[in-house]
Amino acid sequence: MAALILLASMSHAQAQSYQLSAYTRSHAADFLHNDDKTDFQNFDWLDKPQALTLNSLDTQAQVVSGGKASAKVLASIGMLKAYAFASYPYGYDAQGHLVQYGYGNGTAQASFFDTLVVSSNTLAIGTPVSYRMDFTINGTLSSPNFELGGYLSASGIAEMRLRDRESGETSILSWNASTQATGVYSLVLNTQVGHTLSINGMLYAGADVGSYAQTGRSTEADFYHSAYYQLSPSDSGLNTTGLSGHDFLTTAVPEPASYALLALGLGLLGLTRRRS
Repeated sequence: MAALILLASMSHAQAQSYQLSAYTRSHAADFLHNDDKTDFQNFDWLDKPQALTLNSLDTQAQVVSGGKASAKVLASIGMLKAYAFASYPYGYDAQGHLVQYGYGNGTAQASFFDTLVVSSNTLAIGTPVSYRMDFTINGTLSSPNFELGGYLSASGIAEMRLRDRESGETSILSWNASTQATGVYSLVLNTQVGHTLSINGMLYAGADVGSYAQTGRSTEADFYHSAYYQLSPSDSGLNTTGLSGHDFLTTAVPEPASYALLALGLGLLGLTRRRS
């Protein structure tokens, strides 16, 4: 489903220069007591400078029975993070009486789109070149992360793609946390100087648990560590900056903690210089 959402957003984004969008949804339901809570947040920045800054979403929902869910996103062009959690008490007591009936569900998704003009100060128009796109993902799924019947599940899905708008050639890589390890994944697209590339990235995290689940009472998809998308051109003089202004040769916008450490380092450096 997440991949289909990305494909749908791509068709809309083709007319744009760049885009950053995300949503989080936390939902908990207690059917026995008619208690239902939903928290939904989203943003969608089309050709707006907010796409280059860190954007965050954080939703939470809880019902009286104890069922709860949470989901959050932190994103900018070139960097996506997503987290989902859900829990729910078991549905039956020791005597087999139905005492809980409901579920918790958390979902989070973020995606970006950018446009890159293949240009060079040294290579002529039409020169064959290539770009390698690297996707770095860190995170975990709780265990167990799937139960037959769908009463418990945790999932993480990511995708990246490069498309040459002139030739139509496309390279796509899809990643699934259930079957693939975290780490660095790459794809390569052959193109030419003077062509225009479309760059897409998507990350999804989902967690769901119901009162009927047998293998666990909570589940978590934690990909809030990092999902970075970077470009490595075949020639060092090739452009790596999208029309958004983001340079895909480097990592995304530093997080607030990184800014704090940088400020502390600069302060200590200034103090040392004054003393000397």
